[in-house]
Amino acid sequence: MKTPPAIGRLVLGAGLCSLLTGLSAAAQTVDDGQSRATLKIEKLALFKNGLGFIVSSGVLPENAETIRIGQLPIPTLGTFWVGYPKGVRLQSLVTSMEELETEYPVESIGQLLQMNAGRKVLLHTSDRDIEGTILASRAPKADRETPSPYYMSPRQTRDPNFPYSVTDHSGNVLLFRTDKGVVALSPGTILRAEFADSEPMSIVRRRQKSPSIRMRLDKPAGGEKVTVSYLARGVTWVPGYLVDLSEPKTAKFSAHAVVINEMADLKDVKLQLVTGFPNIRFSGILNPVAKSQSLSEFLQALSGSGRGQGAGDYRMMTQAVMVNAPSVFGDEESAMVPGYSTAAEGQVAEDLYFYPAKNLTLKKDETAWLPLFSAEMPYKHIYTWKIRDFVDKDDHYRAGQEPQDQKSGEEIWHSCRITNTLSMPLTTAATQFITNDELTGQDVCYYTAPKAETTIRINKALNLVAEQAETEIDRKRDVSIIRGYHYDLVKVQGELRILNRLAKQVSVEVTKQLSGEVIDKGPNSTDTKTAEGLKKVNPKHILTWSIDLKPDEERKIAYTYQVYIRD
Repeated sequence: MKTPPAIGRLVLGAGLCSLLTGLSAAAQTVDDGQSRATLKIEKLALFKNGLGFIVSSGVLPENAETIRIGQLPIPTLGTFWVGYPKGVRLQSLVTSMEELETEYPVESIGQLLQMNAGRKVLLHTSDRDIEGTILASRAPKADRETPSPYYMSPRQTRDPNFPYSVTDHSGNVLLFRTDKGVVALSPGTILRAEFADSEPMSIVRRRQKSPSIRMRLDKPAGGEKVTVSYLARGVTWVPGYLVDLSEPKTAKFSAHAVVINEMADLKDVKLQLVTGFPNIRFSGILNPVAKSQSLSEFLQALSGSGRGQGAGDYRMMTQAVMVNAPSVFGDEESAMVPGYSTAAEGQVAEDLYFYPAKNLTLKKDETAWLPLFSAEMPYKHIYTWKIRDFVDKDDHYRAGQEPQDQKSGEEIWHSCRITNTLSMPLTTAATQFITNDELTGQDVCYYTAPKAETTIRINKALNLVAEQAETEIDRKRDVSIIRGYHYDLVKVQGELRILNRLAKQVSVEVTKQLSGEVIDKGPNSTDTKTAEGLKKVNPKHILTWSIDLKPDEERKIAYTYQVYIRD
């Protein structure tokens, strides 16, 4: 078999390493002759529901009345605004679909050979060498990229002159014309390909259309700065706490934030973490300025905006953001407790709180873990036992009606009652507990106002045994007709029993919810009427007992109440 001349020969192995080294994954180019203003994201205020408020700016080029500002993260409806000085005579912003050419490096020998149909090549397989001309074959359908839901991304179109896909279709058949006829090979069987004389085509070019924003001015305003601000989806932050209970009365409380970025590249951006309950009615509707949906899709989304949209998104946003406190830890910190502590002052705007973090550099599709603060907070161990109300919303008594195999024992939780000593609130966050560098539990710390207490569960207290029972001691039948229903007046006596099997004294807080009128609540207790029962037949109460139990000590609690029970 005749071998092509050695001079100018390019040899390609299965990895294409000699050809593809240094090629970027993709590059986009556009040449429309327009002047451009590059907008840089300077400030980002992050909410906890995937929304970010972005402030970006750029300098207007000289002698230009039409200026391209390109693609941006997709704004939400009604939040896209342009700020400019008096010397700028802004006429309008126009979004149109512009054509881009995207370049990709080839990914396989099979793809490379398809792209170079008509050229002579020497193929090396595991059992023979084949010299011939590459025949054009039916190209695989180009893969369609899914447009980003967060960015003004391209809409891929097929270039009839270059329809090849970037994906490696290893199952395709390649055809070659040789002196003996046409040979069909699977790309996977080719170990090496040699092209004579010149380098083969190795870059896939694909034309795409992408929405792009142009700014139109009445007259040039070169050197002036414009600011573009908007609310967009695709970036969020998630808080987390670590509480070290190694000391008996003072907890070392640390916090961090995880920033998830699926929106755009961020470089040295001023970051703020936001909490509160902002009323953003159209947060789920995309702004038409992005041209990311059709007119009918926009109108359909707009027509559904009045159905309480976004209520679930802000459920976690009602919690306040974490704050920094000055360092109060000594040199003998636990190895598991972070040593970051800074003093930071946040900003309050109306009902929202903005907590400043360090400037952030984060690429799209990256996630950052950021240390926030450490502080010392007083705490105490407490064991909580909560007992539900046995009278349902229809005034029926429901105690003890579960099937025997579904009954569960009473639950007492070992908890940490901690005081927020900071000048600003704590946000709702996952909270991990450690003691002497050992993990002891994890639960949720809910919103806690400054100087207020919060109780966080650590784990179940299996060595505290609890039992409860209620007994009917009197019933007066058909004593009242309310809203057409017949009611009996029933007197109920309850008894609670707690046994401490721990080798230490513990404090137990018992709360019992009940409906009716309390007759006897027992010693060392409080009775709180709740507003829940204002319009009900039976008022609602919460009885609370605080008791201390020594090792192996048992305590019994009795209470009595009467309640209207519907027939």
